[in-house]
Amino acid sequence: MLGVTTPDTSRAAGEALRSISNHVPAGLVLKVRDGDEESEVQIPAEVVPLLVEILGQLANGNGVRVVPVHAELTTQQAADLLNTSRPYLIKVLEAGGVPFSLVGTHRRIKLGDLLAYKRARDADRRAILDELSVEGQEQDLG
Repeated sequence: MLGVTTPDTSRAAGEALRSISNHVPAGLVLKVRDGDEESEVQIPAEVVPLLVEILGQLANGNGVRVVPVHAELTTQQAADLLNTSRPYLIKVLEAGGVPFSLVGTHRRIKLGDLLAYKRARDADRRAILDELSVEGQEQDLG
């Protein structure tokens, strides 16, 4: 994980982000320098959105971690990602909210399944907030 970003890193990432974002690239060519040697590496167009997201996060001073979607998480890692407690997550797992597997006695959650649950949960929360907002406006509460 790139956990520490300096102002120089953030600034450089922001400049790179602006440069890429101003164009819809069909791909990128990355120049790699090793001492006096220089070579070019083709970056496929499908990878560009991921690089843009990484640069955006770095430009905002955030650390970045890339994890494969098929990765399996421990219950603590999953709870941390959801910003919830591990005991609460285990209740969600046992209620069937998120599929999991057992490795011995330890639960493992696929990142893809956890992210699908998070997206659905976030969508439900947004819908509830929208409803509350409408009700508040109808009752002149805000």
